[in-house]
Amino acid sequence: MNTQRSRSRSEAGSAYIVTLLALVVLTILALSLALVTQTEVQVGANERTVNRTFYAADSGLGIAAAEALSSGRYNGMTVILNRVTVGTANTADRVTITSFVPILTVRCDWCPANANGVPKFWKVNHAVTATSQRISWMGSGDPPDDANLLGQKTLSAMFEFQPWPTPPVESIPTDPTALAQVKF
Repeated sequence: MNTQRSRSRSEAGSAYIVTLLALVVLTILALSLALVTQTEVQVGANERTVNRTFYAADSGLGIAAAEALSSGRYNGMTVILNRVTVGTANTADRVTITSFVPILTVRCDWCPANANGVPKFWKVNHAVTATSQRISWMGSGDPPDDANLLGQKTLSAMFEFQPWPTPPVESIPTDPTALAQVKF
């Protein structure tokens, strides 16, 4: 009987230690789960920023093509897209579009108006580059030049239009710096 009492005295408090160990293990699991969740949220936010920046640059290419088609405007421009304002905090995409540069002009072979040998319409290949910057800034108004850069994407494209009237020669950039911005 004496051994049974000494055994129960030596085991006294062991349930407390086992419970503490279980709590420590569960706490470590909970903290690691919180860290993984926080990381996944940040990865998702970064992916959303990258996608928005990519599609804003793609929209810049579309804007350049639309300007050339609708008004014959070949000049570069900067546009602000996807602006969101919460209080005094602003987020937007600043899209810088290079000049719409005709790089190849050849006779449109399938145009019936060109059948008499005098070309009236052309097949024209144009090159353009759009750089989108996802930015944030505080305050109202347009974004400052030193706005916080969240992401950047540059896309280049070549557009072929036919039948196309002769491109306006005065709109074609001749400045080597402006031409160097069109990247392929």
